[in-house]
Amino acid sequence: MKRLLLFFLLVLIGAPLAAQPQLDLRLLRRNVPDYYYYQLYFTASCGDSIIYDLAKHQLILEEGHGLIDSNRYTIDRLASPTRNSCYDLVLVVDNSSTMSAADLAITQSALGNYIDTMSRDCQSAAVVSFADRPEIRSFLSNDRQAVRESIEGMVPSGKRALYDGLYTGLTELTTNGRQSVRIVLGITTGGDNASSMVFEELVDRALYHNIRLFVIGLGSDPPGQLLDSLCRSTGGLYYPVAQAGELPGLYTQLAGFFQREFDEHVIVRRTQDSQMKNMLIRLRLEACGDSVWVSRRFFVEPVVSVDPTATAAHFTLGQSWPNPLSARTDAVHFHFTVDAPNGLPLRLQIYDNLGRRVHTVFEREYAPGVHTVTWTAPRLEPGMYIYRLSRGRETTLGRMIVTP
Repeated sequence: MKRLLLFFLLVLIGAPLAAQPQLDLRLLRRNVPDYYYYQLYFTASCGDSIIYDLAKHQLILEEGHGLIDSNRYTIDRLASPTRNSCYDLVLVVDNSSTMSAADLAITQSALGNYIDTMSRDCQSAAVVSFADRPEIRSFLSNDRQAVRESIEGMVPSGKRALYDGLYTGLTELTTNGRQSVRIVLGITTGGDNASSMVFEELVDRALYHNIRLFVIGLGSDPPGQLLDSLCRSTGGLYYPVAQAGELPGLYTQLAGFFQREFDEHVIVRRTQDSQMKNMLIRLRLEACGDSVWVSRRFFVEPVVSVDPTATAAHFTLGQSWPNPLSARTDAVHFHFTVDAPNGLPLRLQIYDNLGRRVHTVFEREYAPGVHTVTWTAPRLEPGMYIYRLSRGRETTLGRMIVTP
């Protein structure tokens, strides 16, 4: 009897545990131009196995802490293991001195193999390298041979302008991209140490243009937590890799992952909250004989430190007009001068006196010279506001007063 009990005990101890249900809330996207609708992108799995045949009765959705009736949202798209979607991709490659020649050779080979998996004419790729500064090695194209050739010929040297490299990838997608699925896939051997672009502007630009950022961190030096936050803020993912020998398998995995549109399900919902600021989404999944709740807050308003001594070398900002202005004023005019001979990409944003961003007035290229931009129908609450004209780390500020 003791032997029999011991046998069953060993069987129980050695029995594999049942796979647990998992949810990952990847992205909440406001529909344009109707901001009363949103799309929630998420993945569902049992352990490592993606759930493709997801049914609505397996889900419970909450906004804030309020339960949403299942009749008030729809599952717009289910993940599919056979999907082969059209997409635009920019491969951003670390070419700095910390990328060894051997690791770079493995990276180039893995990227070449990735390009060969792009089987449809509507799947295009471009290549950007970065060291002290970014370089576009090939523009978006479905010419596989041309893209493969652009990967060759890199010689590691210089610093790591990672953010500038990713930003160049974003710019290529916004300029030449044609598909609704647009991806920047970067690889780096460490953190950024040479860019003029900053974290917040990368995220804002990616979200504004519906572009996902994915980054591979090679070795032990990349700041994993920071890069994970950067990627997840855009609906992408960060992949730490200890050795270059893991890259061929990872790039092969990512090729299928991108073709399947990230294995994501999509919920569409019409909400009463037109702004959706700091929106808390909670989702419950019943699967694998168990259930799990996951929550995430989206559209969190950033709080910035406003430095009154901030200056910019290549542009100047004048006083807004009118100032003060009434809360009923229909338009505000901003004057600025661009001194750079080739023009600049600039962004003008409005912040309240607590440093919370209220509005982005514009984000675009401006030629050299004097410019006036009119912001119509601001509808600001009474108080003091700061307007911030910036390009990367170059920033200049102004203040305006809104009266009742």
